[in-house]
Amino acid sequence: MMIFTNINEFGEEKSCTYKNEIYSVRDNGAVLRHSVNSERKRKIDDIWTFGTLDDKGFMRIGDEKINRIVTTAFYGAPASEQYVVFHKNYNSQDNRAKNLSWVTKFEFKILQPSIQSQLQLLLDMKIEKILSDISILQTIDVPNLNWMKSVTQAEADTCLQKYVDFKFSTPQEIENLNWHTQSSKDVLKNLNPDYRESLTPNAVVVGNMIPSYFPCCPQEKSEDPLQEYFTRLQPGNVYYMNSKYKVLIQQIAFVDDKIIIKCESGDGENAIKPWSVSTITYDNGLFVHDLYKTCFEEKSADKYFTVLQGKDWTGGDMFDDYC
Repeated sequence: MMIFTNINEFGEEKSCTYKNEIYSVRDNGAVLRHSVNSERKRKIDDIWTFGTLDDKGFMRIGDEKINRIVTTAFYGAPASEQYVVFHKNYNSQDNRAKNLSWVTKFEFKILQPSIQSQLQLLLDMKIEKILSDISILQTIDVPNLNWMKSVTQAEADTCLQKYVDFKFSTPQEIENLNWHTQSSKDVLKNLNPDYRESLTPNAVVVGNMIPSYFPCCPQEKSEDPLQEYFTRLQPGNVYYMNSKYKVLIQQIAFVDDKIIIKCESGDGENAIKPWSVSTITYDNGLFVHDLYKTCFEEKSADKYFTVLQGKDWTGGDMFDDYC
């Protein structure tokens, strides 16, 4: 369904060249195709329009999809022809710039609710968990999904990042995802005033940990919840992510009812502090995530990872000890 708005109500206007045509483009999804020859001006040249609906549910100007023109204007040309436009709200007629993004064909498929439902039914796990360990797809044998077996973990990680970004793209959407009722929020506050909701049910954060999505966090009840969580945390997988950061697991240890994790930023050396050490405990049905320390140097993270296990550290002082 088209998002009807006044064609002259917009926040930003850009211009771009798309398939040898020059367009002016507004962030409300309106476009204007510039005439190239004043003597042979085409009927829809130099006119602002949201486009005409085609038989497949897309808005077009002439033969071109408006979604590709708007995405090109606001986000640049796609890296290759393998990229398609994804509508974040699944409304193919809503061509507002904030609703559009370039994605690969794999990302486009995996972001479709129907594909997610099929995978969840086959594998009995959420799409976030599947993307965190794409090798899981090797266990399926379904003709229309077998092509996914060739997807690399790097491609899956990028897709997971986009999934999280799209899913939690606005404060209102994040608010709608809160898994506590007001009464249970009060219970949480009474349990520990330092606990804050994460983006994952049954998971809270404390201290300097940013509310994030924890793809490996168990959602099912078990006799030993922390042990179950520990078995899901594998080196190389995503520990947590949000719209700004993705943090990968490097090493894990389970000591005295506490999981200790040495992590590396998904941005690698481009991060200001690429290394960190976190802990997970379990309290009254909640997994409590705490960011113990972020580090400039990997050896510092090695020290804190060792010390938190109750082991002696013989490497001396680290630069991060004084930060």
